[in-house]
Amino acid sequence: MKIVNIDAPEDLVERIMALDVHKLVLDTVNRLEQTCNPMLRPRAQRPSTEPMWKYRYFDYNNISVFVHTIPIYLRDSNPRDIEKDNIDLFGSYYKSQRGKSPYIELYLTEINKYSGKDDLQFKWLSAKTLIHEMAHAALDILNWNGFNPRKKEKVLYNTEFGRWREESMANAITLRIIKDSGDKLFYKYAKQFMLTHQPPEYALGVKMVNFTNHDLASVALSKELGVNSKLQKSWLEYAKGRPSWKGLQNWNMKLVRITDSLLFLIK
Repeated sequence: MKIVNIDAPEDLVERIMALDVHKLVLDTVNRLEQTCNPMLRPRAQRPSTEPMWKYRYFDYNNISVFVHTIPIYLRDSNPRDIEKDNIDLFGSYYKSQRGKSPYIELYLTEINKYSGKDDLQFKWLSAKTLIHEMAHAALDILNWNGFNPRKKEKVLYNTEFGRWREESMANAITLRIIKDSGDKLFYKYAKQFMLTHQPPEYALGVKMVNFTNHDLASVALSKELGVNSKLQKSWLEYAKGRPSWKGLQNWNMKLVRITDSLLFLIK
């Protein structure tokens, strides 16, 4: 993992290192690295112009590569206006700009305020946040090498529909990875945190833990293909009501039709 301190307090940097947060993240993601991942191929087979954070297939296993290639910057707190910009309190994912690598920021002061003197909660919250931000990278259409960077995304995060779709799936990916790691206590903590300490669009992800890569692709590809405004409104009404996972999965198929020409992009 590439971890660099920018302006986080030294005592919190020492704390995150002493608690081996990076090791917890690596151990949790390790199960993905043991699967057949199309990105984990010999470097010589990768086109020389393809950055390491680029993916060819819609697959949450791509996180097993992101954990080694996307830089993580430790910060004191988020320099932006949390309420105005509608962003996370504990961490942020920043998209690639002008060909430069995407990156993640982790806000140690905020994590410390929330967890207090509880080292285990500090460790779990830090690790959960990092995995969640890497989940955003797996949903980032700019990281897909099939997306034309000269195009504009048609479903934006700063819309209500975009935020609900993005954050629910990012949390579903996060919870799935933690669940599959076999760490039952970490999984119980992450699930409870999502349900009781995060906004409803995040909590929705708990219902989606059994997603497939088709569901992930529905969220990611909608950014390129777009979604009719009436469908967006109808989906939001359903998601804010009493949705079931089966119903949400049916909606994923309805919002973005995965045609035969797109199936080969999904692992």
